[in-house]
Amino acid sequence: MEAARVLIVDDHALVGAGLARMLEADGLQTQWCGDAAQALDAIRNAAWNVVLLDVSMPGSDGLDLLKRIKAAHPRLPVLMLSMHAEHLFALRALRGGAAGYLTKDSAPGVLIDAIRAAAKGRRYLTGPVAEQLANHFQDGEAGDALPHQTLSDRELQVLLRIGAGRTVGEVARELHLSVKTISTHKTHLMQKMAIARDADLVRYALDHGLA
Repeated sequence: MEAARVLIVDDHALVGAGLARMLEADGLQTQWCGDAAQALDAIRNAAWNVVLLDVSMPGSDGLDLLKRIKAAHPRLPVLMLSMHAEHLFALRALRGGAAGYLTKDSAPGVLIDAIRAAAKGRRYLTGPVAEQLANHFQDGEAGDALPHQTLSDRELQVLLRIGAGRTVGEVARELHLSVKTISTHKTHLMQKMAIARDADLVRYALDHGLA
């Protein structure tokens, strides 16, 4: 039986190389891409069983790239891999069509199991993600959402970085976007959250485990 082919999409070369070595040691075939353009080219030009996609990508963030992949290739399984806890992005990823959401501190065996499940067309949900999904459907879409849960994917990315103490300029460089674009996202997210001061924004991030 031919080994499953996994496309790794992560902007950190060391992370991508480490993941490739680990997966290949388990008999999987891999290729690493460092940005959205490379990933979309690789998907157009070759057949893949699973895409392993980092949530925090520069320029076009991982959740946006997920939507673009699923729009063009709806049957291609995409697993999201993130440094952020499940409560921040898991539901967003699943709504976008992801086959699963794993944090980067997951055990290697968990990641391998998730890839093999996704390659067979199944979703892979860890305990925390399954519990969150169950609570979400129990509460319903109209349940009381925290202010940060009303933000767009990009606005949440900006909030996480500002909450960690980064300046607008630093966020712009990290996400490969202009300072003006980041400033606009910051203005919008503060309006949505009814927060007027930077200090209150940072305090909110700390209080809600977003920093």
